[in-house]
Amino acid sequence: MNAGTRYVVFIDADYKYPAEYVPKMIEVLEENPDVGMVTGNRFNESFDLKAMGNAYYTDNRFLAFMQYLLNGVKLREPLTGLRVVRWEILRDWKPKAKSFDVEAELNYYVERNGYRIKEIPIRYCERLGEKKLKLKHGFTILGRILSEKLQL
Repeated sequence: MNAGTRYVVFIDADYKYPAEYVPKMIEVLEENPDVGMVTGNRFNESFDLKAMGNAYYTDNRFLAFMQYLLNGVKLREPLTGLRVVRWEILRDWKPKAKSFDVEAELNYYVERNGYRIKEIPIRYCERLGEKKLKLKHGFTILGRILSEKLQL
């Protein structure tokens, strides 16, 4: 990374998460030095359950609860595909996740390093392409949440 790098943007490439929110997310980081990561939260008053599907919503809520229960990370949408993170936090991060569990690992990593995570409401867009997330990935994510807990 360039020596002047301050933030890293993560965004899914399926168009569900609009990049238009990135400047607001950076603004939140600029104004709050104790916030290490800003994430997009689709689960707000404009969220339409029909756009996501009942099973995916329920699974997401369950994994959010488990991450809070086991790791103390309280996020409404912990598996969001839109986030901006301070580079100083990521500089020494050596991810163990190899799949969809990377978000759960990153959430815990940011908070374990003494930073808060702030969610901002975003709108949900219709996906371009096929959904790759399957039930088996939910088990992988749950396994990551458990393994992060056991590292304490």
